[in-house]
Amino acid sequence: MNQYLIVSFQAVVLFPIVVAVFTLPYIAYNYHKYGSILSLKVLIVYSFIFYLLCMYCLVILPLPSPEKAATLHSHKMQLEPFLFIKDIIKKAHVIPSEPKTWLTIVLNKAFLVNILNLFLAVPFGMYLRYYFKKSFSQTFILSLLLSLFFEITQLTGLYFIYSGSYRLFDVDDLIVNTLGGILGYAIVGPLMIILPSRDELDEVSYKRGMEISLFRRVVSFFFDMAFISIITILSRPLMHQFHILRAFEIVTLSYFSVLPILTKGSTLGNFITSTAIVSTKGGHPKFFAYFLRYFLFFGIYLYLPMYIRQALENFMLINTDASKDMGYATIELLIALIYFLFLLLTTIKAALHRSLFYERWSRTKIESTVQVQ
Repeated sequence: MNQYLIVSFQAVVLFPIVVAVFTLPYIAYNYHKYGSILSLKVLIVYSFIFYLLCMYCLVILPLPSPEKAATLHSHKMQLEPFLFIKDIIKKAHVIPSEPKTWLTIVLNKAFLVNILNLFLAVPFGMYLRYYFKKSFSQTFILSLLLSLFFEITQLTGLYFIYSGSYRLFDVDDLIVNTLGGILGYAIVGPLMIILPSRDELDEVSYKRGMEISLFRRVVSFFFDMAFISIITILSRPLMHQFHILRAFEIVTLSYFSVLPILTKGSTLGNFITSTAIVSTKGGHPKFFAYFLRYFLFFGIYLYLPMYIRQALENFMLINTDASKDMGYATIELLIALIYFLFLLLTTIKAALHRSLFYERWSRTKIESTVQVQ
């Protein structure tokens, strides 16, 4: 039992790392397909990932010590089907005339190990049927393949990292794990009567995808800035005469001004989040509207406060009257406070799906392009 607790703890430790790798593609997929991220679907998917991670750790870990690994030179296999039944009977010590000995059938190690293998795969079948909408035959095949993956991993010594297998390849594990997946498929059937179906969850996701949430804007902008950074790095040989920050500004302005014209209102971030920039009057904006939109966006949110702060610092540097330093510092603090309140107001308006100043002035807006399937 202590070994299982240690292995489970290792799964808990590894989970945040797996989540960090998985989250960005998952967000991109959901926004591209549905235009939204539903919290219940996130809970289901991440619980499935955590379950698979626990299952992997329980089956693969603990790894052999260096001393033990040095002795591994063979690949051990047990290919006789249903040998576990013989093992259970052999270790049961049942005396038909003494009912209390019948309990040895379920209390011996051979039985408990196989019961653990059975129930280890039960959630897999439940997830496959409920969330991934797999049929009985698909659940059977996928459960078998999952078990086969674990057995081959053990047989090959973690894919030949070790010179031999550190655990037994057992055909009975394939049988029991597959039965566990099928059992999970059967168990979740009645529960699906009271649980919201996958189609109902998708319907809610599509409905929310018609709106442009604040987080959706942030995700789109994040991907855009990531692409701009990559383009800036790749184009450095062509713009070596410019400082890296100046090159970044040139790429940013070109990206947001030219790309939407060529793609009818979409940047790469818009494409990923299934959004597009359209005219407030309907249709595509005029070609200069894209430039005006992002010139106002970056100008007001980034460059204006930066230049104001730089101007104040220059005044402080040329100031010879020490009594005015406190005045300049107070002005800088007030401007910072005003800027913070302005950002806060903008964030609130975006969260409430209100148009922002640069959208009104450029007569553009972001619209969802999600296609309900």
